[in-house]
Amino acid sequence: MKVSQENLSRRRSKLLVAPLNYSLGLISVKSYSEKQVAEKLIKKGFSTEDISRAIKKLKEYGYLDDEKFAGRLIENGKKKLIGRVKMSYELYKKGISKSMAAELMDSLYTEGEEREIAVAALDKKKISIIKNRENELIFKKKLYDFLHWRGFSSGIIEDILNSGID
Repeated sequence: MKVSQENLSRRRSKLLVAPLNYSLGLISVKSYSEKQVAEKLIKKGFSTEDISRAIKKLKEYGYLDDEKFAGRLIENGKKKLIGRVKMSYELYKKGISKSMAAELMDSLYTEGEEREIAVAALDKKKISIIKNRENELIFKKKLYDFLHWRGFSSGIIEDILNSGID
């Protein structure tokens, strides 16, 4: 059985469209970074050449933009009362470059905002550990640990805790 040149070119074009279609299906449901899309395509078994072409097309169409993706993550992190340290780590895990993450964190998440968010998170947590209020040292340690786990810098945590807790 002979395979004609026309059939061969159709097969190739289908193979080139498959990673793009799969990627479009992914990003239609949820936002992804370039790294995340590439990892999903690799797991699916597409070639690196096809993956790079698909990602290039998605960027051309404006469907993949790491800067916008990171900005949305930062805004969501603020709403979830997450500190700058943890947010930077989350951006890194999602495949955002350190330089872009640092630049966006400086512009979108100021130290004043971080302090306000830490105070809001602290106010929510104080209610659940009020039973430890009689021992001031344990109370402050629990609050410190909570804020530290949430990704706030130790300087901001100590500033808030030393400024007095109601």
